[in-house]
Amino acid sequence: MLIGVAGMVGAGKSTLTRALAARFGLQLAPESVADNPWLEPYYAGGAESRRAYALRLQLHFLATRFESMRRIRGQGGGWVLDRTWYEDAEVFARGLWEDGVLSGAEWTLYQQLYGELLHSPAARPPRLLIYLHGPLDVILARIARRGRPAERDTAPDYWAALHRRYERWFFAFRRAPVLSLDVREYDLLDDPRAIDRVAARVRRRLEPELPQAELWPDEGVAA
Repeated sequence: MLIGVAGMVGAGKSTLTRALAARFGLQLAPESVADNPWLEPYYAGGAESRRAYALRLQLHFLATRFESMRRIRGQGGGWVLDRTWYEDAEVFARGLWEDGVLSGAEWTLYQQLYGELLHSPAARPPRLLIYLHGPLDVILARIARRGRPAERDTAPDYWAALHRRYERWFFAFRRAPVLSLDVREYDLLDDPRAIDRVAARVRRRLEPELPQAELWPDEGVAA
């Protein structure tokens, strides 16, 4: 069984995935971008470098995402996934094409490969997709609060565009059952008991597939 957690930067995906993994005894599949060799050249020289390396950057993300999913499916058991392959392609890669960073021909090639990969066993839809959302000002306040330098220095226009793309993507999403959570109502950072309410909603959607005996999260899981 696989649970996917989706939502834009700052929505609280990593916090929720850790909390759900601890609560239900699921294996955790965190998002990782550190091993992409095209990140540095992509950002090294401004707009020209972005256009030159965008396709390689996104294809590496796509390949490693599906490699990870193949391993997860092979191991079996219950998993909770921090960000989904749907977002990689349908939010981020599509956004580069919409901004003119990916050319039309590059976007067509990417879509062709992504479409074929969706037919692979690794791409079976998650049993449940949890979508974290909230108003842009709330998301921006969370991004500022956690204070990561790369995020802090990002232009507000980028976050506004990403927020619109996520909302548009989710409105059209039909690939898996969805549980939508407003981050203002389920704030795991400021309300540790919020995980109880989230867990109850997840259990109602996934009975009897989840373990019957829940595990309490370790102290600091919502940190």
